[in-house]
This record gives sequence, C-alpha cells and structure tokens, in this order.
Amino acid sequence: MVVRGVSSQGETRKLREVVAKHAPDAYTPNLEYPQPGKYTISGHQLALHPALAAIAENPAIVDRVEALLGQVAHLSAFVAYIRTPGNKGGGAHNDYKRWRPVGSSMNWLFAIVPLTDFDAEYGPLLVSPGSHKLYRLVDPAARILDVAKPDREQAEPRPNGLDPTH
Repeated sequence: MVVRGVSSQGETRKLREVVAKHAPDAYTPNLEYPQPGKYTISGHQLALHPALAAIAENPAIVDRVEALLGQVAHLSAFVAYIRTPGNKGGGAHNDYKRWRPVGSSMNWLFAIVPLTDFDAEYGPLLVSPGSHKLYRLVDPAARILDVAKPDREQAEPRPNGLDPTH
C-alpha cells in the first residue's frame, strides 16, 4: 500500500531530518554514503525517534492498513530506504518470501510513505496492480523452512555479528 500526502510539511521535514542524520551510517554493502545507491536505515535508529509517531500513528495510514488487514494493526518494523542521486533504481521484484516469518503465516502488508516527490530527477515509484498475486504457489503441507541448506562458505557471519548457521 502506497500512502501519499498524509503528513504535514513540518512532519515530513522532521522525519527527513532524522533520516538524513542517520544516512551516513546506513547499511549498503560495498558502498559508502553518498555514492549512488540504495541505503537502508532500520531498527532502533528510527523507531525510537519521536518524529516516527507522526507517521506510525497517523490515522490516515493506520485506518487504511486496518481496513485492508481486517484487524488491529501492529507496527513490526520501520525502515527508511534512501536513494542517492545517480542510483539506477531497484527493478521489478516481489517482496513475498515464504521462508521469512512475516511472509509465511501472518496477515501483513507494507505501508510505503514517500518522503520526497518522485519525478524525473528522483525516479518513479511504480507498483504493478495485482503484483501481490504473483507469488509461486507452495505445497500447503511443506515446511516453512523447506529450502536448500546453504554451503558453509556462503554462510559467513553477518556484519551485525550473527551467525546464520545457529
């Protein structure tokens, strides 16, 4: 769900300032901010900031989310995606992944709130109608984690110190 124009200019400015403050520390492999690319900020860096409340508790967003879900909504993640000038975009993709808990068994959705206008300079935000129905049908009796085991060499510890083999 893409929600545009739900916050005031002041609220948007405050949130953009928070995002800009954390942008140099954003995660992107093999890039250093502000090289052209897509940078990701998530976790407590944004979630604890009061400016988030303007978006996370906005009735125009929450009411729409709850109407689509058919139940009370709970915010489980807040992520800012930063695209720096010269970035070529992300290409077409589907965010449903059956091996992730959020994509496998929960009633969930993304609420995307653009903090900038998408135009010729920034590039378009495109959502394909019906694309949420494109996931591959999976055997309902299959285990959620019924995927190929990675090679040990590919399963190196992540920058956050977690070992994916445990």
